[in-house]
Amino acid sequence: MKHPVIRLTALLSAVVLLTALLAACAPQTAAPAASSEAASSSAVESTEFVPQLDTEAAVNLDVSGFFGNFEALDQIINAFNEYYPNVTISYEQNSGAKLVEYMKNNPNVDIVMVDDTNLRYSDWTEYYVLDQLADLSAENVDVSALQDDLLPYCTHDGKLACVPISLNLSGLVVNETLLRKEGLEVPTNWQEFLDVCAALKEKGYTPIQGARTMVYSELVYNMAMAELGSDPALVEALNNGEDAAVEAMEKVYSRLQTLLDEGYTDPELNAEYPDDNYDGAILRFFEGDVPFWVCNTEKFSGMKKRESKSETYSAAPFDYDFIYAPLGDNGAYEYVEPWFGFAVNKNSDDYDYAIEFMRFLARSEQLDTMASVKGVPTASKSGVDERYPAIHNTEKVEKRFVNDGSVMNHMKDYFRNDANKLASGDMADAKAAAEDYVSRCAETAKEMAAAN
Repeated sequence: MKHPVIRLTALLSAVVLLTALLAACAPQTAAPAASSEAASSSAVESTEFVPQLDTEAAVNLDVSGFFGNFEALDQIINAFNEYYPNVTISYEQNSGAKLVEYMKNNPNVDIVMVDDTNLRYSDWTEYYVLDQLADLSAENVDVSALQDDLLPYCTHDGKLACVPISLNLSGLVVNETLLRKEGLEVPTNWQEFLDVCAALKEKGYTPIQGARTMVYSELVYNMAMAELGSDPALVEALNNGEDAAVEAMEKVYSRLQTLLDEGYTDPELNAEYPDDNYDGAILRFFEGDVPFWVCNTEKFSGMKKRESKSETYSAAPFDYDFIYAPLGDNGAYEYVEPWFGFAVNKNSDDYDYAIEFMRFLARSEQLDTMASVKGVPTASKSGVDERYPAIHNTEKVEKRFVNDGSVMNHMKDYFRNDANKLASGDMADAKAAAEDYVSRCAETAKEMAAAN
């Protein structure tokens, strides 16, 4: 018997739904690639979905995910019902931190949202989430629409465990209109960034703003993760606590220290931002006097729908865009991470239909629709991201890395923590922050090796 669920209702206007269905039938065109390394972002030919099961069967599928409001999934369900009108798909919110407990209590849930923690780490020695999931490649779920370099992140112990719903990126929202008004251009490298910040400060602006919980760590996060991910020898040095790792991370923390020392960001001002760096921060940006707001694409995704909530922005709209922080000598650091994913429980009561839904979801049309409605970058090869033109046209790139799992969660968490400590004064300087970071990572690597 299946567990109780809450029906995900489709409160969508006819115009929005019609747009989504038309988009699902239309061939997609590719955006320009960011670099030769991103060549896999070329468009794929759109093909009609062909049902493989009884389209008249009455089936109930349960989906458990991390979002309370998931209109994007609702649109995919509506489109799926065009082929399977008698399949009812119900959605229930669940916490990623409690997924193990949830699946133990609901062993026959059909589809679950997972994150990297669920797949690479286990809080229950007798229950490992990955063991409960289907191998999508063995079930012939076609993932050719996905960007090729995302697949290693979704593959664990040789099992293709999930289909990512989109990408999660860190960066800056830049007020392009403000920069133009002050005779400045959007910076593309570290020196240009310093020059623009200096000019803005002289004109009375606080150039870089954001919540104290995120502004410092997210500002230099891409640089640290791209440095680590693109250099396996550096990861090894980090795990061994070597001086080479301290030197590399000191360079990253020094970028943050420079911005702090020069007064290009203000801890007192950042402390006034809401810690979630979301609704209130977005409305603060729409006041029009914030040059750079530090956030990730999850936060940026909420901006479009909040434009009308700002009287200031409504009265005087301006151009803004999401960019990678230009911290490299020769360009920006690009760090790409798949954002969550959907997986099929191998113990599903309606396993075949759960797999069928994943076949439908993994197509470029549906991935693009879900990302567009959610307001985040797509995971498909189409590269159709109307809200993110800058990240698809980054001409100057220092390093780029798509996380394949080699940069582990503790490496990310410790880095963020020490960046915040440096900004708060709990770390004396960039070198102290780097030493602490490397020491903590090496200790964790030792503990993990002992556990295995």
